[in-house]
Amino acid sequence: MTAIEKYWFIGAFIVCLIAAWFSVGHYHDDEYYQILDFAAYKLGFEIQNKVMWEYEAAIRSGIQPFIAYTVAKLSSFMGITSPFIWAFYLRLLSLLLSFISLLAFFHIIKTEKIFNNTSIWILFFLLFSWIQIFLNIRYSSEGWSSSLFLFAYSFYFYNQSTAVKKYLCIGSLLGLAFLFRFQSGFLILGFCLWMQFYGKEKTSNKVLLIIGFFFALLIGVIIDYWFYGKFTLSFWNYFNWHIVEGSIDHIVEPWWFYIYYSMVQLVPPITFLIPFVIVLFWLFFPKHPITWLSIPFIIFHHYFGHKEMRYLFPIIPFIPVMFAMAIPKFVEYFRFMQKNIFKNIFKFFIYTSLLINFLLIFLTISLPASKEVALWQNCFSQHLPDNSILLVYDPDGAGSSTGELELDFYNIRNIPIISIQDEIEINDKLIEFPDKKLFYAARKKGRASALLTNNIKNELICQALPEWVLRININNWASRASIWQVWKIR
Repeated sequence: MTAIEKYWFIGAFIVCLIAAWFSVGHYHDDEYYQILDFAAYKLGFEIQNKVMWEYEAAIRSGIQPFIAYTVAKLSSFMGITSPFIWAFYLRLLSLLLSFISLLAFFHIIKTEKIFNNTSIWILFFLLFSWIQIFLNIRYSSEGWSSSLFLFAYSFYFYNQSTAVKKYLCIGSLLGLAFLFRFQSGFLILGFCLWMQFYGKEKTSNKVLLIIGFFFALLIGVIIDYWFYGKFTLSFWNYFNWHIVEGSIDHIVEPWWFYIYYSMVQLVPPITFLIPFVIVLFWLFFPKHPITWLSIPFIIFHHYFGHKEMRYLFPIIPFIPVMFAMAIPKFVEYFRFMQKNIFKNIFKFFIYTSLLINFLLIFLTISLPASKEVALWQNCFSQHLPDNSILLVYDPDGAGSSTGELELDFYNIRNIPIISIQDEIEINDKLIEFPDKKLFYAARKKGRASALLTNNIKNELICQALPEWVLRININNWASRASIWQVWKIR
């Protein structure tokens, strides 16, 4: 590894470490409700929010709740009782795992002569793409599964290891990647098919890999027994629920969903080329392992009706490699692309993307991933005494707004959270709970004026976005935004 590569790894690690501290909370609700909420349940916390239906159906692996549970228990044993510090430790573990896998992946990339002139750009986007930084620190199933699979992929091409240890480890890593996210089975399937047709592996090596894989599954079954209190195969339950019974077939996104959102949600404008580059890579390099592992994974998710951009996150580390291989090959085939006008257009894409990327990195390391968790950390834990009740504005009575703040993993003092449909109910709650301190949270516009209209004495104590962000009030956007605000009722 060259000096500049070492400096880039160190610099990227420092950036990710800062992000791990400030980017509190979760990217998607599943990251909380199906991991930390389950951990809170096993820790014996009083659960105000009803435990997710996935627990009753036993369709989630217990491995991530188990890790969160273990971190919380060990931290408590050492006198660290803040759930926000526990969550930081989990983000730190995610960062360490992701960096080990990225380091191993880049080491393998450098062995391919085709990357002699482009390896530095691959490293840059592996380390400094805002979305990669964001994913590196998320304690999510997508992030951990992706890191474990990437590590297994890299270990496979690492030659300085005995066959027994190597293939047992690869199988175990693939099995763990599957446990963390069952959909990664399609990555594993494609990679194993490539091994079968192009890897020319000995039968003994394949057997060792399978043994390692099933050893990891056995660990998962044992953890699931601890988690659910009964013997169950969560991966089979998941397959049966979603594929056989088609439980969420009614949630259908259009076939072009991933094409569109991969272009606009990552680092535009360079990501406008992502769908094009992926197809080019498949056509130009049909025998490459990345082609074989990505085709079944992407096709399955296009076929599956319920689509979310996070489902394709495990492909992101491979995208810089696809660019570095497919674009030069495309230019080689179509020589008119070597004209200055096309070179200048591509440079514009690159430099504009770099500028946007650095802005997004700044936002990633300065803003919370979840405004609701930030409220618990910076507001509720500091301003709400033990005898408090939190009233939440929920105009339709569906409990959606209340549910977003019912984060039992962070609510270790078990502060009651009650839904109200309008400010008039606050007066009723003052009578109903004369010995309690009432606080009111809402994220809809006009609630401050509604409090005044109903003659409710209040004091704004905190809001979800920092004041410096609200001061950048271009075109008066703040007056139209949906921002959590919290008032103390006097």
